[in-house]
Amino acid sequence: MDTVAKIEIFEAKVPLAKPLSVGAAKITYRSYTIVKVSTADGIVGIGYCYSRGLPMGQIIKNVMAPIAIGNSAEDPNKIRKEILAFNWQSAEHGTLTAALSALDLALHDIQAKRVGKTVAAMLGATVDRIPIYSVIGYNYGDDESGLRDEIDYALSRGIRSFKMIVGGHSPERDAARLATLRDKVGTSMPVGVDAFRTFKTLDNAINRVNLVKEFGINFVEDPFLESEGLLARQLREATGVPISYGESLASSKMIAQVLDHDECDILRIDALVVGGVSEFMTATSMAAAKGRTFSTHIHTEIHSQLAAATSNLYIGGLEYLDPMYEIDLFHHLLHLPIQIENGAAILSTSPGFGIHWDWEAIVHFSQE
Repeated sequence: MDTVAKIEIFEAKVPLAKPLSVGAAKITYRSYTIVKVSTADGIVGIGYCYSRGLPMGQIIKNVMAPIAIGNSAEDPNKIRKEILAFNWQSAEHGTLTAALSALDLALHDIQAKRVGKTVAAMLGATVDRIPIYSVIGYNYGDDESGLRDEIDYALSRGIRSFKMIVGGHSPERDAARLATLRDKVGTSMPVGVDAFRTFKTLDNAINRVNLVKEFGINFVEDPFLESEGLLARQLREATGVPISYGESLASSKMIAQVLDHDECDILRIDALVVGGVSEFMTATSMAAAKGRTFSTHIHTEIHSQLAAATSNLYIGGLEYLDPMYEIDLFHHLLHLPIQIENGAAILSTSPGFGIHWDWEAIVHFSQE
């Protein structure tokens, strides 16, 4: 039988080697909620989400598991809709939907394993690799020597697209860093910048973007909060630089509003926030219908399987944060992270999402 028989939850908390500055926040660890769903006939599916220190596991255990257990694992959308309907007061809000995303990914993992296919193949994909862009510049350092090393390393891996962190220091320092990047890669490679919602005011944002746009910026990501889409549109009108945001939007309905109000040019989608597989695919289709491309938010193992079945991925490819930087620590929970070859992510060929989980590490990091 394909009914959901058991749901296990692991809260893995992986410490950073040194504190990380993200906007005004200081982060000392990364936390992941891993959901292991078993069916009555023995198929096991795994999903996860960024918990960011929030009680995702308790939400899944207390709110979602009682609804999912006993339901058919072959219909993830039915389970998702029942959970949202039962919890209407919190439906389509970040914390609940992120937890639901983890469960939904596990159910789609089961669905693909049952038919012996990858998730990508189950969704109709025919490609076996997808270009990536490298996220660089988290650490400013005293000079640009570290940044040059990051760029050289990415280029050595065949990567030909970049996104740089901005907003952590002065506008002039950001302009100098963009100049360093362009000196290294030339003028033709796609380059975006991520402001981490640090610009605060429209005037500040306009001044900062005008200072760096001479270096050929494909987009400015997250200049403001997702709720401040009008400011984002005004920033684009004032500077001519495309806007990208959306990783915190918790449903395709929210994304539809952003698209309908013309608030972004490159829709940013996170399958681990938006509600899972179907919501991600619906959102990408909505973007395509509006003539928009989309980008992703890390989680390359998951997003490679989904983006492979789309036609409107951002020209630079999937977002990729190299494990060597020890910023996203997901690789500490795996035997083998996704492989990168000549600037492209190689899709796993194992059934389901094909993630090589290290359960000893997951248990270790789940103990406090």
